[in-house]
This record gives sequence, structure tokens and C-alpha cells, in this order.
Amino acid sequence: MDTIEGFQYCFNKYWSSLQQVIILGYTSPTFKLNDNFKFISLGEDRGADYIGGDLINFFQSIDDNHFIFSLDDFLLIRYVDVDLLEFIKDKFIKENIHRFSLTDQVSNKSHDIIDEQKDFNIIEMGQYADYRKSAVWSMWSKDYFLKYFKDNMNLWQWELDTSCKNDGYRVIGTTGKYVVQSCHLYKQGNLKSDWDKDSESIDVMFHDDKLIIKDMLNL
Repeated sequence: MDTIEGFQYCFNKYWSSLQQVIILGYTSPTFKLNDNFKFISLGEDRGADYIGGDLINFFQSIDDNHFIFSLDDFLLIRYVDVDLLEFIKDKFIKENIHRFSLTDQVSNKSHDIIDEQKDFNIIEMGQYADYRKSAVWSMWSKDYFLKYFKDNMNLWQWELDTSCKNDGYRVIGTTGKYVVQSCHLYKQGNLKSDWDKDSESIDVMFHDDKLIIKDMLNL
């Protein structure tokens, strides 16, 4: 929860203060959430090894069949390409795609080009690629997001689980341009030395943003 204030600052700066965001957690924030942010409790905090069950319970309770999911420590560092998001969203739903990585994560794995546009390509991740499931910024179909979660499973175990290889589900991304650029603050609970760096490229958080985030996180 300590990272949410920084997440909120970056989200509203680089996406929109009108875009609704739901924060899932256990303990309510001690700071004021902006009007477009809403906190929902997942219930009793049973520890990280049971986050799988808590996510299953929440997402089974909602009507949405598609959603964007990310983690609290993936902070936006550049403006979101909303036009690209809308273009892919339309394709995503019409063509029964199961996960769309908003970052360039798919381009770093085995993939095929499935659609060539003027200034970017849409690519599909290979069926035997690693990290077909990932907690990086992604649009999901609910059935695929929940398919491999178990009650006693943390997010790291979920990502490393290889039972999704060659499952026939479609995972896509882009090359040339991307919906989202974000940094990644923590790895297995420890602050990364390059926490202000784009998790997939060489870009870094702007200096003014970095000072604000350091102050919010008491770094």
C-alpha cells in the first residue's frame, strides 16, 4: 500500500485523472485517494502465498469479462498511448485474444508478426515462450487471467508456472510503439537499484518525477 500514492501520482499525470482505477488490497490507504481511485479490500490478509485465492474470489465476483491489470510498483514514466490502446482493444475483443501486453514484453520473447500497421506491428507470443502469464501492465480476458491461479499461490509462482505453454490461448503485444512505459520498483520485496528505469527498455523516470516518488516512498 505504501507504493499506491506514487502509483496514483504517475497514473494521473501520464494517463488521466478521469480514468477509473480500482486498488485491491487489505489495509485501507492512510492518504487521500483521488476521485478516480477506489480501494476494495480483499478481506483478511493471509499472506502473499494466498494472493491467488483472493484474486480468484474478487474477479469471479465482477461482471467484467475484460480488464487491465497491473501491480502497485509498476509506475508509469511516459504518457500512455490511448489511441493505440483503443485500436488494440477493439481487435482484442473481436478476435478473441486472451492477453495483450501493454508494454514491450512480448517483443522480447519468441513471436510472430500478425498485423503490420504504418508505424507499428502487432505480434503474437509463441506458444512455448516463457512468461506467457505476467503481472506487467496487460489487458486480460477474465477466463485466461484466472485459469492458472490456485488458492495457495503467489504472483511469482503464477508467473513461473509453465502449464500455460502450448495451451492454445493467444497472447499479443506490439513492436515500434507501446501503450505503456513503466518502471519496476521492487523485486521479491527488495527495492531495485535501477527502480527508476523502464522495466523493458533504457528509458528512465524524469528527474522531477523521481524526486517526488522518492519523497512519497521515503527513499
